[in-house]
Amino acid sequence: LRAINVDLQPDAALQVDISDALSERDKVKFTVHTKSSLPNFKQNEFSVVRQHEEFIWLHDSFVENEDYAGYIV
Repeated sequence: LRAINVDLQPDAALQVDISDALSERDKVKFTVHTKSSLPNFKQNEFSVVRQHEEFIWLHDSFVENEDYAGYIV
């Protein structure tokens, strides 16, 4: 279980936990739990299931854009 807390505004927070790695045949899936008090989120808490390939895509997208240099996925 890994948690990342990012304070973007003094009164707002974003917490992302990635857990529950599950191997299904040739795929690995993770549950991404998000908690936020940021106004642009419709819900304060939600969870989604993502495949390992989606994290690879996100990483590759960050690598291609120097605005995201130093971000860790």
